[in-house]
Amino acid sequence: MLINWGHGLSVSLREMKYRKWKVIYLTALPDHPIEKDSTINLLFSNLYRFLKGRKVKILLEKIYGLSSLREDAVVIRNRCINIMHENVAIPFTYIGGAPCIGGKIAGVQIIGVIQNDKKTKVNTIFFNEDPIGRLFETDDFKGIYLSGISGLRKDDKTEKQSLSRQAEYIVKQCQDVFSKQGMTAENIVRTWIYFPRILHWYKRFNKIRARFFKEFGLISGNKTYLPASTGIQGGGRPKEEIFLDMIAFIPKKKRVGSASIMRSNRQNEARKYGATFSRGVEVKTDNSSLLHISGTASINPKGETIYLHDEQGQIMETLVNIGALLGTKNARLKDIVLTAAYCKNKRTYEVFREVTKYLSLDEIPFIPVYADVCRGELLFEIDAIAVKQHGLRNE
Repeated sequence: MLINWGHGLSVSLREMKYRKWKVIYLTALPDHPIEKDSTINLLFSNLYRFLKGRKVKILLEKIYGLSSLREDAVVIRNRCINIMHENVAIPFTYIGGAPCIGGKIAGVQIIGVIQNDKKTKVNTIFFNEDPIGRLFETDDFKGIYLSGISGLRKDDKTEKQSLSRQAEYIVKQCQDVFSKQGMTAENIVRTWIYFPRILHWYKRFNKIRARFFKEFGLISGNKTYLPASTGIQGGGRPKEEIFLDMIAFIPKKKRVGSASIMRSNRQNEARKYGATFSRGVEVKTDNSSLLHISGTASINPKGETIYLHDEQGQIMETLVNIGALLGTKNARLKDIVLTAAYCKNKRTYEVFREVTKYLSLDEIPFIPVYADVCRGELLFEIDAIAVKQHGLRNE
């Protein structure tokens, strides 16, 4: 459903019904460049009034906008979110990246829940008194949504903190959450990992990530479980080399939920060329399959970049790769509920608009931002969450 808010703002809303709750996936998008703070204020005011009116509790919130706007946008956001009248802080992630349409803000993504019974709970998760995530708990499972987990230590006064040191601090925060919630690293279903300097750090990061996954038992002998993931350029705070969003899931009862790796029939596992993530992860709960699609680009089964210097070729290859992966679960591109499109440059964005119009993909809620992908020659990448619903399970 597409809702026009006026003033050049529109909202894509997907609502999924379950037995005792509803999950909403919302993308707020400007139709033309946002240049004024008053329009940013209007965007957030409308957003939080809309969520409050529907009694939505926010689980995950992502804001895409200019890195230079971070402080001003955060002030506006934090003032406007008081409309929600929650008695506790609601964490969010600000991802620095120039909007492809121009202006200051590219869009906002929300995953939220509407509770239909008192046993369904949403609470904020803290680390050292800082809000870092939300816990969504039902009779059947726990879902953890961590937002903007930073590698910067407040108590570290050194001039520069290395990528390794920042990654270790992120892991420490996640381990603290897992231990308190009775989870392990095997309960991670997806991550979004942002680097201001991805082309500088990505190869080094993959080695660090592989080491951690081996320590946590995700890679051992014949056993391998790797979550879905996006690794992409995203501007952070000063001196911040890495920050992260994460979703984790653990069922409380047998046969009420499961997570499993999705296999592509067009691309081999990313681990074969040194990247420790799965192409996708399927989470089954109640009457649906939640499909977490990793960052996907124009890469062939051998792990090679194809369609070099060809924007249309890379975009089409990316869309076909994602469509094929969704097809393994009887889903299609139209089942995508949240997605970001990362464009290397203006020409890539212009071709992306042409392709989506030609393929009638206008209803997919892409947030297009300029960003470097993990290889210098890659011009385009998409990540996504899709939902395929079936009949409601009996009480």
